Order: sequence, then C-alpha cells, then structure tokens
Amino acid sequence: MSSSNTSFTTQIRFARALSVVRSLPDRGALQPTATEKLNLYGLYKQAIQGDCNMSRPSSKQVGRYAKWKAWERRRGLSPVEAQKLYVNALIELLVEVNNIAYMKYTNTNFAILTNL
Repeated sequence: MSSSNTSFTTQIRFARALSVVRSLPDRGALQPTATEKLNLYGLYKQAIQGDCNMSRPSSKQVGRYAKWKAWERRRGLSPVEAQKLYVNALIELLVEVNNIAYMKYTNTNFAILTNL
C-alpha cells in the first residue's frame, strides 16, 4: 500500500474514532479516566494542529496546564502518526471496558451459580 493510501486510511479511521468519542454518553461504563482523556486530547490536538503553539500556562491553572502539557508532550509527532496513536488509544480503551464488562458479567453469573 502506498504512503498516500495509508495516510488516507489513517484519516478515515481517525474520523471514525472521533465520531465514537463524540457519541460517548456523559455517564456510564465507558468513561475514560482523566489521564486517558488528556492522552486523547494531546493526540487530537497534535493530529489537527501539529506542534503546540500555545504559551505555557501557569501551573496554578490546573486544567489549562494539564491540557497544554498533554499536547506539548506530543511535539514533533507527525499528524498522521498522532492520528494512528489516537485510534489505537481508543481501541485499547474500548477493549479494556469490554473486558471489565465481561468480567463483571461472568463474576455475577458465577456468584449466581454458586448460590444455587
């Protein structure tokens, strides 16, 4: 596959991943941790805008500083590579949530069976 085809495929996967993230409910089983959200944020900003162009906010501005740091740590990463990492991070999150849900289901069923 040529580089341009790979880039195009990555962009399609990235767009789909963004659609999934935007459709996540505000509450429920699929809630990324603050660290996971910041990781996705940094990758998103790098994929869309490239290297961080904001001045460093004061560390007293906790939210702004955390977002700046998440983006700044991606400096030098190409937008296509950031898109790939974003997609992979989302897949890992979905697999983790799926495994947790499966474990809860099987543990519940095990508890029901042992109480019979």
